[in-house]
Amino acid sequence: MVFFLGLACLTGGFLIILPLFMEKYQGLERFDEKIKPYKIIIGLAVLIIGAIKFFAPYHGGDKQFIIIIGDLLPAVLAILVGILISVDFLESLQGAKKEDAASRAGAKKLESFWTRTKSVLQRYQHPIGFASMLFGLLHWFIFKVPFF
Repeated sequence: MVFFLGLACLTGGFLIILPLFMEKYQGLERFDEKIKPYKIIIGLAVLIIGAIKFFAPYHGGDKQFIIIIGDLLPAVLAILVGILISVDFLESLQGAKKEDAASRAGAKKLESFWTRTKSVLQRYQHPIGFASMLFGLLHWFIFKVPFF
C-alpha cells in the first residue's frame, strides 16, 4: 500500500497542477484532452487510496515523524487531491439525489458547506498539488520503496 499512496499523490498532484502549465506547453493540453474521460476514475481512486491509508495508517516503528510525514500528510493530501479531481462527479451525485420537504433544510446547510469548501480547495489547488507530489515522493523515500 506504500507504493500506491505515493503513486496516488504523484498522479493526483500532477493532474491538478496541469492547468498551470498548459498555456506554455501545448503537449500538456493535448494530454489533458486525452485523459479527461478518465479523470473521474483517477480522482475517485486517489480519494479511496487516501481514505484507506488515513483510516489504516502505518503502525510500525517508534518515530512519530514517520507516522505524520510518511503516512498522515500524504493520506490527507491524497483525499484533498481526489476531491479536487472528481469534484464534477461528486456534484452530479449530489444533484441527482431526490429530496423531500423534511430534508431541504439540511440540504441547504450541506450545500453552503460544500460551496465554501469547494472555493477554498480551488483557491489552494496548485499548492495542494505541489505538496501532494512532494509528500508522495517523501512517502516513497521514507519507507524505502524499491524501484527495481
